[in-house]
Amino acid sequence: MGTSNWQNISYNIGLLRKLDPQSILDIGVGFGRWGILFREFLEIWDGGRYDGKWQRVINGVEIYPGYIKDYHKYFYNEIFTGDALDYLQNTDIKYDLINCGDVIEHMDKERGEQFIKLALEKSKYVLINIPIGTHWQQAGTDANPHEAHKSVWYNNDFTKYQYHRIKSFKDLTKRDFSVVLLSNNKIRFTKKYGRYFGLKNFLKHTLGLRSFIEKFENRKNK
Repeated sequence: MGTSNWQNISYNIGLLRKLDPQSILDIGVGFGRWGILFREFLEIWDGGRYDGKWQRVINGVEIYPGYIKDYHKYFYNEIFTGDALDYLQNTDIKYDLINCGDVIEHMDKERGEQFIKLALEKSKYVLINIPIGTHWQQAGTDANPHEAHKSVWYNNDFTKYQYHRIKSFKDLTKRDFSVVLLSNNKIRFTKKYGRYFGLKNFLKHTLGLRSFIEKFENRKNK
């Protein structure tokens, strides 16, 4: 399907800004939601950088090449086509954050746990969005058999990791899903994106937009 629930988006972006990663690997690119949002709120929100000369690295892995379109190339530095576990096993690149948006349930449980272990070796933080419980059955399609759900996960599957944060949500049909942040070390949030910083930039963007609209209206009325 290449997309997923939206109820967790603002929470994910809040975590991202507090972690302030300089390099990200987005597992399961799909439509490109997370790559686009990561660019927006790590680069455009603060710096207004629309020229594509990005300061941070955002790479992606997508097993189904049919999802990848031309617009992805603008937001991602590189997108690797293939199996995510195979990619991690063969890459020497280390990332600040590996993002897994509705990915791990598409692996069997043993392979999923192996993936998490390796992701923690390849990055400082692993951010996982995942359905919780047994009410998320999903089959693959002829075009993309990788869409099938192969494992069931619960929050206590992640509490065994020493450093973890878990936030639970419900979709429109009241099914549970969670956002899980894992690390091999104590989770430390940067002070750069504190409350005042966020408010200041919100006002800057709001006033900047208001100024643009006023200029446009003045030109239109002349």
